[in-house]
Amino acid sequence: MNVSQEVELGKLFFEDGIPGFSHLQFFQMVQQEESPFFLIQSTEENDVGFWVVNPFTFFQAYEFSLTTAIKESLRIEEKSPIAVFSIVTIRGANEITVNLKAPLVINLSNRMAKQVILIDDSHSIRQPLFEQLAMEKK
Repeated sequence: MNVSQEVELGKLFFEDGIPGFSHLQFFQMVQQEESPFFLIQSTEENDVGFWVVNPFTFFQAYEFSLTTAIKESLRIEEKSPIAVFSIVTIRGANEITVNLKAPLVINLSNRMAKQVILIDDSHSIRQPLFEQLAMEKK
């Protein structure tokens, strides 16, 4: 018997909300067992949720730096554990993209999170997810 189980990863607090949803601050993060996809679901409005992935799983060369202001807003200290996720968008039957330009950064020690819009123009808002995987397998 094949049973899919959800793994609850905890509550997140977006002090400023997420762009477009600034009125929502509290989210729950859930993962389907053995899946690279996570769901960040609003606890205030059940209809609001986002599929996300760890971008480093799919894009090993992905990197960026956080400004001092972002670190301060998330209360990130030198030894604070951090997680990074990218929002996934399904654009068509065979097109799934991720937003590498605006990652979600989570301070795991206090569960504070923020969508950070990177100044660096080298990252795409609509980076194809599986095109990258196909290229890496060649």
